[in-house]
Amino acid sequence: KEQKGLGDAVYCARHHINGEPFMVLLGDTVMDAPVPPAEQLQKVYARYQAPVTLLEEVDRSRVSRYGIMDGFEVEKDIFKVRDFVEKPSVDEAPSNLVVASRYILTADIFDYLAKTPPGKGNEIQLTDAMRMMVRDRAMYGCRLNGKRCDIGNKEGFVKTNIEFALKRNDMNEDLKAYIKKLAESL
Repeated sequence: KEQKGLGDAVYCARHHINGEPFMVLLGDTVMDAPVPPAEQLQKVYARYQAPVTLLEEVDRSRVSRYGIMDGFEVEKDIFKVRDFVEKPSVDEAPSNLVVASRYILTADIFDYLAKTPPGKGNEIQLTDAMRMMVRDRAMYGCRLNGKRCDIGNKEGFVKTNIEFALKRNDMNEDLKAYIKKLAESL
């Protein structure tokens, strides 16, 4: 009935999980990838049988906007997580790999969410629960092979729709002509 953060939203699903691993896919992000990111995560989970989060590599100047993974590469594009740091300064960031809106979690995350106090914005942060969890068990990160598109803001929503529309054979020529004509008229 009230917004208490992503951690609280995930916690509300605890009665529906039945002790099984589950995937969290945040709706303010769409992905453009040759292999669906959910499948990328499933492969890592199948190999390590541990929670895994999708990671996106960003320019270091942008790390203060995101939750950052602190860890080390165990094989190409797969990282063992040591910690997560929420919105660090550029100087304090342990890497430039950001948590990218996709997770496979195990049911024990609910134990950590139950103990997680409100954090930034007075909300229950999933990242805070994952920080506690990684102290007790292995967690992994999978570097995204593809592009993450943020549709959680107006500009990102419009840009993403244009990019995806331009990839469609039934739309791209008319849309290119329209964009060109529009740009010339401004």
